[in-house]
Amino acid sequence: MRKLGGMSVVVAFVLLAGMAGTVEACYCGAARYACCRRACCCPAPCCCAVAQQCHTVMKTCQQVVYEQKQYTCYRTCYEPVREQKTVQAVRYVPETHYRQCVETVCRPVYETAEREVCCTVCRPVKTMQTVKVCCGHWETKEVECCMPKPCNPCAPAVKSVKQCRVWVPEIVEKQVECVKYASETVTKKVPYTTCRMVAEQVVRRVPYTVCKAVPYQTTVPCVRYVAKQVPYTVTRCEPKVVTTQVPVQVCCPVASCGCN
Repeated sequence: MRKLGGMSVVVAFVLLAGMAGTVEACYCGAARYACCRRACCCPAPCCCAVAQQCHTVMKTCQQVVYEQKQYTCYRTCYEPVREQKTVQAVRYVPETHYRQCVETVCRPVYETAEREVCCTVCRPVKTMQTVKVCCGHWETKEVECCMPKPCNPCAPAVKSVKQCRVWVPEIVEKQVECVKYASETVTKKVPYTTCRMVAEQVVRRVPYTVCKAVPYQTTVPCVRYVAKQVPYTVTRCEPKVVTTQVPVQVCCPVASCGCN
């Protein structure tokens, strides 16, 4: 389209140049190439009179007119197309493996031993001791007492003799066995437990995880772009040469000769 516009401009300039020459021939050629010749030949002593003869002629003129023209152009557009595509993929599956591992561990060993310990104990010591004990016995004795008459309480009491048991206390000395505690220091053996660590090597299985690659096929959505020519309209102004007939009045001199 750019090349087409450039050629249009060049053609317009050529037409303008040709039009300029044509217009000059129209307007100036009439006076230049008109039939203005002498009607007769006058000798030297004769006197010639000059007159003008006018008439209308049609002259061809060209005019440049700009008119709008529409052109259809195309531009490239990319349209997305969605589709499903099968691709190769890889997924990782964990697997548990085992390896032999040698380790040095300390194992406790318990042992029982004895040691001598000095301690203070209380030992009982028996002794005989004389003590006074308060004891007694019961004795029956006659006791006088006054008893009122039952029929006449206001009458004087009558003395009577009554037998009663009476406690008679007495002090007796007795031999009593007494126990006293005497402290003494003794030595005895006390058992105790000791623990010592013994180093030893142990082989054990240690698990670890390994990811294994497993290929598989899967379908994924994808977008593909397709080129497409989309038309659109462009309006441009182009020059056009229009030819018209213009009336022009042309006057030509006419010579008339006379002799006296």
